[in-house]
Amino acid sequence: MFELQKEKYLGNTKNIFNNTQGIAVVETEYQNKVYEGWHSHNNAHLTLFLKGGTTEKRKNFSEVLGPGSLLFYHSDEMHLNHETLFPSKNINIEIGENLLKELQITEAVIEKSIQNSTLTKFLILKIFKECLVGDSFSSDTITMLFAQLTNSNSHLEKFEKSPFWVKSLNELLNDCWNENPNLHDLAQVLNLNPITISKHFPKYFGCTLGEYMRRIKINRSLSLIASSSINLTEIAFQCGFADQSHFIRTFKNQTGFLPKQFQKL
Repeated sequence: MFELQKEKYLGNTKNIFNNTQGIAVVETEYQNKVYEGWHSHNNAHLTLFLKGGTTEKRKNFSEVLGPGSLLFYHSDEMHLNHETLFPSKNINIEIGENLLKELQITEAVIEKSIQNSTLTKFLILKIFKECLVGDSFSSDTITMLFAQLTNSNSHLEKFEKSPFWVKSLNELLNDCWNENPNLHDLAQVLNLNPITISKHFPKYFGCTLGEYMRRIKINRSLSLIASSSINLTEIAFQCGFADQSHFIRTFKNQTGFLPKQFQKL
């Protein structure tokens, strides 16, 4: 049982980008078996799994993780990993204590942001993309993207206090994500006026209906791109896009990467 210091992880560190403002982005690979005992990290961090997977165990739960999985770790939170698949790769967004103080947020605020997991994944990928760009604007851009992540909580709070039909709508959209429902169809199922959905959707979901549906579809594509040899045309079709070009444009808009670039990560 031991504590890993800042920017240190059990796997092989492929790249580190420190924006000098309190955020470190660490790309980690697992090619061989590593220490599987209880350990913790000095700083709080978010982890997005790009490839492979592992079984994560903490004090009160255990879960199997794969490509597209997202986790938050409090500073000094004990956990262990076993049955790791090789190769595995993840992106770690590490947040320094000083930055939390400057932004006047707590670790609990960041932890809550992963409830909006799809948006958080996309912001992490955009942060990672900025690291690869690495120009004079990247440090500030990374901080601004991170601030968007924490600001997403305002919509979560509205969602949690929303009328019953909002949660029913959310379940419906995630169940019929590949059917491209329109406002009229949704209103009929929920016994609502289409205007009611149109007027209040951005308030509770933080975006338009079209944007929300595109996020769901791109989120589903992450694991397909990372863990299979299916070509992009087939992935686009499986994720509900009319053609590959639409899929490519939407993927780039949401994540900052072209699908082929993401495949090579």
